[in-house]
Amino acid sequence: MKTFTRLNIVLMFVFVFSFADCKKKAGIDSIEWKDESLKLTAEICEKYRKCSEKNWSELPEKTRELAKSRLDEANCQKEFRQSNLYRLAGDDIPKTMDAYRNCHKEIIKSNCEDLQAGLVDINVDCKLVKKFQID
Repeated sequence: MKTFTRLNIVLMFVFVFSFADCKKKAGIDSIEWKDESLKLTAEICEKYRKCSEKNWSELPEKTRELAKSRLDEANCQKEFRQSNLYRLAGDDIPKTMDAYRNCHKEIIKSNCEDLQAGLVDINVDCKLVKKFQID
């Protein structure tokens, strides 16, 4: 059971940090969106941080420290600032912005067990956001 829980925690991190994209594309400079999206991202990171707290001891120390660092609000937002979504770099931006808002709502209202079970991998809006981030 511990291995399954560790795997789920790692999968949660994959979603949270799929925001960061190595490819830099030109985007749209929208202060309103940047403020809103940073707020949403901070709430998502906080949710994952709270859901992970009871499982920290199951992870190897190096993995635990890395995960804690990544979910720290400042680091989480720093990573997000590099993303296509933050910079609005990509196609169908209004649809993707709405998808991020909806994915955020779904994450926030979900319990930790649903998140660990991979809810974000089956939610249509979350899948759209992930696709936007890697395109």
